[in-house]
Parts: sequence; structure tokens; C-alpha cells
Amino acid sequence: MANKVKILPFPNWLLMTDYSVILNEEGISEDGEPIISFNGSGKCIWSEKAKRIIDSNGKEITLLGRVIIKGDIAPSLKSVSDGAITINGCSYEIYAGYRPRNPNGTVHHTMFEVM
Repeated sequence: MANKVKILPFPNWLLMTDYSVILNEEGISEDGEPIISFNGSGKCIWSEKAKRIIDSNGKEITLLGRVIIKGDIAPSLKSVSDGAITINGCSYEIYAGYRPRNPNGTVHHTMFEVM
């Protein structure tokens, strides 16, 4: 008897906050500007929580919150950790991006830590 892996559904009822996100690809343009590769908007889960961390260069960074968006918002991008997101009229820089996967390999949600 094969074990059946259960995939938990995404809690759509928590998607209450409007967002607008711009993701950049790695590298810069000839003008020294970031190369925008994705621009989108929709509903997300927004959780404000200030947390101070020390980056690899010894610089103190204050993370201001976490954004969770259903599914993979930019499947064509290799990395989703560079860009900016606007929540409730405030613009935040993306510090880190994650794409947790379901047991079958599909992306469950995209998560950003913002500063």
C-alpha cells in the first residue's frame, strides 16, 4: 500500500492586503539600473514584525515584516530575492525571498522578508 502525501491547501481567506511588487533579475543594465523582470500585484498576507539581524558584512539590518503570496508569482525567475514591494502605500525593499515547495515539487507560496 503506497503512502499518499497530502498537500495542505493555501489559506485563501487570509489574503486581505493589496500588494504591488517589482522583481529584478541578477545584474544591472548598461545605465547601472536594475533590470526589472517582473511587475505584478494582487492580494497577500502581510505580517508586520520588526527584527534586527546582522548580515554577512557585519551591518545591522532591521527587517520590518513578512509578505506571503499564494503560489509562485514569478516561475520564470531563478531568484526572487531582489526588488521592492508596496504594501498599504509604503514601499519596502526585499531582503530575502523564499519559495517553499509541496511534496510533489510545486511551489506552495512565495514569501518575502522586507526591510
